[in-house]
Amino acid sequence: MPKISVIIPTYNREKFIAETINSVLNQTYKDFEIVVVDDGSTDNTKQKLEPFKSKIRLIEQKNSERAVARNNGIKNSSGAYIALLDSDDVWIKDKLEKQVELLDSKSDIILTCGQCLRINENGQKIKPAKRQLTGFSGEVFENLLMRNFISSPTPVIRREYFERTTGFQTKYIPYEDWEFWLRFSLLGKFYFFDLPFAYYRIHQNQSVKLVQAEKIEKVTSLLLEDSFKLKDNTEQVKKQSLGLAHLRFCYWYILANQNKKAKEKLKKAKELNSKLFFDPRWHGLNLISIFPFLKDVGIFNLEQYH
Repeated sequence: MPKISVIIPTYNREKFIAETINSVLNQTYKDFEIVVVDDGSTDNTKQKLEPFKSKIRLIEQKNSERAVARNNGIKNSSGAYIALLDSDDVWIKDKLEKQVELLDSKSDIILTCGQCLRINENGQKIKPAKRQLTGFSGEVFENLLMRNFISSPTPVIRREYFERTTGFQTKYIPYEDWEFWLRFSLLGKFYFFDLPFAYYRIHQNQSVKLVQAEKIEKVTSLLLEDSFKLKDNTEQVKKQSLGLAHLRFCYWYILANQNKKAKEKLKKAKELNSKLFFDPRWHGLNLISIFPFLKDVGIFNLEQYH
């Protein structure tokens, strides 16, 4: 029985899947199995997987979304630890070694994660996002209410605790991982490494880039309201969380060229959390919402406001 089950859901990733799998095979830690769940790909993903057929377990399913594919992969795996990796991202070679060492030595930790760097569609390194370089350890539920600091290619979790949950839920797509981490964090402590563990790939066909701003607002609001019910929180914590969420809604509406809605969300963010008026991100988004052309002229890196 392998120590780690690496779960890779994939959908139409013929261009990236081989590099993703090779980054697992090249790990310094070798006691793992790789379970790839093809979520009904219509491109040449299956052909790209052919050279790896002796090194992976391939599960094919009709297109059902990433949450279902992850749950299916975990169900059909056996490792004591579960590592998640999306099929367009890449691991740094000593990632698993460091995380297994931590989990083996600290029985109270149920999830480890770390920093995430960035690459573009061609695999070239690009400027990292600050939000993917910082995180929290210990009891992190309230930290997660403020933002999802767990970059998707980095977590490793204990199976015994995953089996106490209902897994990833489709109603929270594209943020089903964030909602799961919130529930999961109530079961034990997390540990964030101040070390880069993976490269997160930025490209035009990323699932989150294909989602409309209205859907992001709807899902995030549902996710937070449901999460508030999991544990008693002060009104201050709820308003702070919702204020930051509205700041992100403004970002997404600016990207969608819906500047009227962007201004509405920015106003609501300050009403919920007055301290945001002293946050440079609030003023940056406010300026861009007034002068939309600024997002395209290189003066602002809009990504920093997400």
